[in-house]
Amino acid sequence: MSRFLRYILSSVCCFMVIGAVAQDYSLVNHNMVPFCLNPALAGNANAIRLGLDVRRQWPTLVNRYTTVRASYDQNFYKKVSSFGAFFSHDNMESGVYTVNEFGGIYSHALKIDDATTIRLGLQMSYFMNYFGYDKLEYGDQYDRRNGHIDASTIEDFDQTHRNFLDFSAGLSFHIENKLTLGASVFHITEPDNGFMKKSANSQQRRYVAHGTFMHNLQYSNGLWSRRNLGDNYFFMNAYYQRQSSFQQGYLGAGVIISPLILGVAEKMNFDDVYVTAFMLGFNYKALQAYYVYDLHTAQDKGSWSHEVCLVYIIQKKERFPCPVTLW
Repeated sequence: MSRFLRYILSSVCCFMVIGAVAQDYSLVNHNMVPFCLNPALAGNANAIRLGLDVRRQWPTLVNRYTTVRASYDQNFYKKVSSFGAFFSHDNMESGVYTVNEFGGIYSHALKIDDATTIRLGLQMSYFMNYFGYDKLEYGDQYDRRNGHIDASTIEDFDQTHRNFLDFSAGLSFHIENKLTLGASVFHITEPDNGFMKKSANSQQRRYVAHGTFMHNLQYSNGLWSRRNLGDNYFFMNAYYQRQSSFQQGYLGAGVIISPLILGVAEKMNFDDVYVTAFMLGFNYKALQAYYVYDLHTAQDKGSWSHEVCLVYIIQKKERFPCPVTLW
């Protein structure tokens, strides 16, 4: 990569960090650990669930992006409530800007009948963000006469670390093992996350609407006549999210023929970014493992990424298991 192009990329990254609103990371495999899409979905596996997601975008380039998310959630039947906790690390531009989020979630279930439930979820997060401005190259360092990059610069920033609290909430409607509909809002308080004293630095709210449909392939006695799912079923997922001027749509479908899991999805920003994702996974006893490859399919050449997800379920004998494969 040429020095001038590196300077351009650095300037864009700097502008995103210090002078504009920040945008949340986006995983293709959101629904493997679904409460990263909606806090109300914590505990919807009806078991103890441990999850790990690792995503690498542009892995062969110097300015690659890496996102890691580790999570836990569990439901408590007698209290009709669930708890969850997670940690996410988003490393942008190979350490120029990193976002670390520690979060806790509480969700409460309101039972309508034996098969229908409404869930409410609240999330509190603590962010520890870091801006490595010394890793960037600025305009006053670039010498157009010989193409050299000078060491000195007049650029300066008020701080390199930014810590703050944040809150999110969500609601979801469930017909057991059939249909889920929900909506959530993240960054309700729009906390200041800038590294310079500017009023425009805020983590703007992210709004999400989502739905999941599942159909059992082992029984033929009607959609609503049986709530339990077998080892083989079909599923569809869709969501729409918006944050400031950024918007994203997603539509995915797949099939589980145990132990094999296959899926395909389309993700877009309704402008010039279109991504087709392919998923291959398997389950073995309490472990589910997935690999996702997403490919930029717009006319202009774009990005590609790898994503790996592991989910481990600890199911107690007296509980009635629900599927957690909701890609």
